[in-house]
Amino acid sequence: MEAGLEQILNLLLESERAGVVALDQLIGAVENDDLRRLLAISREDEAATASALEQLIRANGGQPSDKIGPFAAKVAAAGALADQLRLLIRGEEWVARKVEEALAIAPPEGPIADQLRKMANRHRFEVEWGRAELIRIMNTL
Repeated sequence: MEAGLEQILNLLLESERAGVVALDQLIGAVENDDLRRLLAISREDEAATASALEQLIRANGGQPSDKIGPFAAKVAAAGALADQLRLLIRGEEWVARKVEEALAIAPPEGPIADQLRKMANRHRFEVEWGRAELIRIMNTL
């Protein structure tokens, strides 16, 4: 695996792990059942993606990072729940951009490109769905 691709895949892996931690923290702090369900679904998606990235890196001769990115700490420090949720959505946007960067340097076909396209679609969806759900749910709190 080319070093630049391995580096960005590991960055994505660390970011997905940080997303899992951040979502775990938020799920524990949220009392609204709808919001808790939304966050739990997102958490499961993040965990599955982290696992898939680990396997993909290994299968292509790379070494998966064992780190967790700094995003979880940033979310925890963001203050009020609404601020944490807004930061979570901005984090999804950041990951979507990084996935696009990875796609630009990945082989155009094969398992790496397939996984990255799947991630790109999921993150684009979660950004839009998350914004809409956040607005809806925050209006009911």
